[in-house]
Amino acid sequence: FPWDELDGRPAVLVTLGAPDGPARDRFFRVAAEAVRGLDVQAVFETDPGALPDPPPNVLVREQVPRHKLLERVSAVVCDGAHDTVCASLAEGLPLVVAPVRDDQPVIAGQAEAAGAGITVRHARARADELRTALTTVLAEGAPHRTAAERVAASISAAGGAAEAADRLEKLT
Repeated sequence: FPWDELDGRPAVLVTLGAPDGPARDRFFRVAAEAVRGLDVQAVFETDPGALPDPPPNVLVREQVPRHKLLERVSAVVCDGAHDTVCASLAEGLPLVVAPVRDDQPVIAGQAEAAGAGITVRHARARADELRTALTTVLAEGAPHRTAAERVAASISAAGGAAEAADRLEKLT
């Protein structure tokens, strides 16, 4: 990953685990328009061919070292996949969630109920809606960050992944 291309502006990870296809590509185009001109640097985890002419503040990579990147971003835009939401919240990162399928709407609702995220539509997302959600969670003193940090503290106090692994081992 080109770490040297992160220039110090607040960084945002935009990632979707949704299957490739027109709806996914459309969401990334809408997200690119949403961040265009914002004082952020967005890292889009998608096929570069899906976004051939990204705005100057967008880096497009097919794969990113997600867990390392989460240590350096200020917010995450995702589809509500359990692993991405949990990893983001464990880092105290506020979320903008665009659920696609399965349990993702439930997970998005839980992040929102905890105060740590905002849910937006996936299939009918609009750039203005996504921009508003993103600027809201990134705002100085935003309650979403405070809530995400509270969730991170709870995860840490519970022992995190190490405690979960220990408990699973005791079941066998």
